[in-house]
Amino acid sequence: MATNLDNVMPLKVRTTDKRGEVLDIASETFLSKGFDGTSINVMAREAGISKESIYRYFGSKEDLFLAVVERELEVYKNGMLETLSHFQGKTLKEALFDVGEATLRVASNDRTLALRRLIFQMSANGSKVGSHYFLAGPDIAHQNLVKLFGYYQPKSEFPVTKLSRYFVAMVLHRTMLQRECGVQESLSLEEIRRRSIEAVEDFLQAFCHEPKAS
Repeated sequence: MATNLDNVMPLKVRTTDKRGEVLDIASETFLSKGFDGTSINVMAREAGISKESIYRYFGSKEDLFLAVVERELEVYKNGMLETLSHFQGKTLKEALFDVGEATLRVASNDRTLALRRLIFQMSANGSKVGSHYFLAGPDIAHQNLVKLFGYYQPKSEFPVTKLSRYFVAMVLHRTMLQRECGVQESLSLEEIRRRSIEAVEDFLQAFCHEPKAS
C-alpha cells in the first residue's frame, strides 16, 4: 500500500554536507522502497557522489540504514526530552498527558510505521538494527518515564519501572495494532488528544488510585 510520507513528519533540510545529503536521500529511499529495493548506485548518482565515497562514510548498506534509523529517532528523542524537561510545576496528570500525546503523535504516524516495518523485517533476518533501534528509542523513552515517575512519586504499589512500561502500553498498544493492521487511518490531532486523555485517566485510576475527572 502506497504511503504518503511527506506529510507525516517534516523532512530534513537538504544540506551541502555530502554525508548529510546521502542521509537525506537514503531516508526517503529506504522508507519508500524498502531495504532490498534501495540501490547504493542510485543514491550515489542522486547525491552526486561516488559509491566508494558512500562506503567511506558508511561501511555497508546496513550501516547506512542504521545511520538513517538513528537520525529518524533524533526527532522523537528531541521531542521527548523537551516534553520531559518542562514537567516541573505541572500535575502528574498534565505531565503524563504531554508525554502520552507526544509519544502517540510520533509513534502512530505513517513515517514511523514504515520505519518500524523495515526494522522488524531486518531483525527477523538477523540484522543488528533491531537492538540498535530499541536501545536508541523505546528504551530511552522508558528510562525518561522512570525519571518522571521518580520525580512525582505517585501513590502506587508498583515500582516506577513497571509504571513506565504499563503507561506506554496503555497509550500505544491498541492504536499501534490498529495502525499496523490497516484498520485505522492516520489519527487527527483531536483524536490523538482524546486517546491520550483517556489513557492517562485510565492509567491513573488503575495504577495510582486517582479517580477520573467527573
